[in-house]
Amino acid sequence: MEELEHPNYVDVDTLSSLEPISTLSGERIRELANEILIEHVDTDITLFSEGDIDNQVIYLISGELELRTGMGTCKLITAGTEASWHPLDPKQPRQTTAMTLSPVEIIRIDKNKLDTYLTWDQIATGDDKHDETHPDGGTKNWTNNITPSATFSSLPPANIKELFTRMESIDVKSGDVIIKQGDPGDYYYLIKQGQAKVTRQQDPKSEPVELAVLGEGSNFGEEALISNNPRNANVIMVTEGVLMRLAKKDFVELLQEPMIDKVTLDEVLEGIQDNGQCIDVRVLSEFDQGHLPGSINMPLNELRQHVSELDKDTHYICYCDTGRRSSAAAFLLAQYGYHASVLKDGVQGLPSSYMI
Repeated sequence: MEELEHPNYVDVDTLSSLEPISTLSGERIRELANEILIEHVDTDITLFSEGDIDNQVIYLISGELELRTGMGTCKLITAGTEASWHPLDPKQPRQTTAMTLSPVEIIRIDKNKLDTYLTWDQIATGDDKHDETHPDGGTKNWTNNITPSATFSSLPPANIKELFTRMESIDVKSGDVIIKQGDPGDYYYLIKQGQAKVTRQQDPKSEPVELAVLGEGSNFGEEALISNNPRNANVIMVTEGVLMRLAKKDFVELLQEPMIDKVTLDEVLEGIQDNGQCIDVRVLSEFDQGHLPGSINMPLNELRQHVSELDKDTHYICYCDTGRRSSAAAFLLAQYGYHASVLKDGVQGLPSSYMI
């Protein structure tokens, strides 16, 4: 496939005319429009072949192409007609071969991402609990601020709906301390309205250091819930606002268990050979005492600061002594869209011969 030198992003109006994308909220369609490039493809190019499994949803934007089967049947698709408003051969494996008959423009969308967006919006639609009234008299669903492709992308649809059913709304003021460093974990939070800052105090005598500012749609508080360790930072409201919170037992049931993939040592060793990378999330002194070969050290309390250094195409396998800290690390990486697993039960019981 040959593309022009200067690809451009698809526009909102074009996306809004496609099915089932047209059923998404305006926020979701605009989000997709900022991510999807129009591909320019020459004549007599095969877009996909019968039997392919590519997990892509492909739409024809301009030009003509033909869908052919091994049995010799053909279907002509012309841009602008009703047939082009729908995905090309949406089944996986592909049931046809798509061949361009003229120069065409197409767009591709990850099938799982689109399905997640559709699930998210359809669950939220019509649920008064999530609607808020604006000064102009209209309503807006606050869940549209949350990016489902991160934290919630791997959740079963029933979990997403139940999650918001169990959440409670709390009003907060500027300066309110939502999470205090050293306290036990009790809730997981989503910011519905307002902003908060994250700070950490290195020792009792030092001044807190600001680590991040969180806006609407951001989430926090998961690390202490997963690891059963005290809170490792403070979260303080910068403005007044509204938070949604989920109790620890509900968080574990609906979010933690479905999102954390646990692997055995044998699977870890296979993963290292197959585009995998071990991350030791213990502190440096623990790492220096012994770690798995080829692993990198990225302590849990520093993971957010260094997450941008990681590669989205790598399978990361997190480990610590018991699996607690590494579970929190894997959950955090999943929130940022990384493929992460946890070494089951950690390394505390491994023979010393496995460690260096």
